[in-house]
Parts: sequence; structure tokens; C-alpha cells
Amino acid sequence: MALPLPANVTVDIFRTANPSAPYPGGSPAVPGVAGYLKPAAQTGRHGTATWLKWTHILLLPPGTDVRDAYNSQLDPARNNNIADTIILKDSKNTANKTAFYVVFVELVLRGTGFSHIRVYLDRFQPNTWPLDAL
Repeated sequence: MALPLPANVTVDIFRTANPSAPYPGGSPAVPGVAGYLKPAAQTGRHGTATWLKWTHILLLPPGTDVRDAYNSQLDPARNNNIADTIILKDSKNTANKTAFYVVFVELVLRGTGFSHIRVYLDRFQPNTWPLDAL
């Protein structure tokens, strides 16, 4: 099944998140996934969401193994480090550019030709400035 929009990024998915060192080393759990990334800070970071905050939304193909740490809004002891980190690659898919924390994952349009995974992301600070990957 196809994404509802043409892919504009390639990402690697790493297990766990570490805010102190958001650019993990080693091999990704899910490498080289094509997706569609769009900014969403107005609704996610500054909108009406009380508990969940995000800066971007990423659409991925159905079946992509991407994980969040969300376990209800009533879970104050949630371990946020078990969520995945998504790394945006450069246009040549050779360099890591921007890391994102996976806030929430949902399957959208289930059972249709446009079924896909919507991933709410919170951007970590990019590893280089100026930023040419977003």
C-alpha cells in the first residue's frame, strides 16, 4: 500500500531514546525507511494537547516497526527512554541530520489503499547548524 503523499525523507529508526545523547551509534533497528515528514509545531507544541507535545508528523508505510512509550495519560511513571529515536538522513542517505523522539504512533486509514502509520515526533536539537535536512 502507498502513502497518501509522496515520500520526501528517508529515516532510520533506533530503539530507545536518550535526551542526553540523541544521536545513537551503531546500526538502526529499521534502516532506510521512506516517509513523508511535515512540520506540526502549531498544533502539537503550542496547540491544545495537554500531555502530548510534538513538533513534526511523519507518515510511514504500514507495517513499519516504530515504537512509542505512551501508556495512557494516567501513567506518571512512564519510561520515556523506551520510545524510539528517528534519525532523518541527508538527501544522499549517507549522513544523519536530525534526531526526533517518537511521541505517539497510530495506524491511520486501516483497511484502505492509503493505510499508513502516523508518527508524532518531537525534534531534538540538530547535530549541525545551519540545518539543511528539514
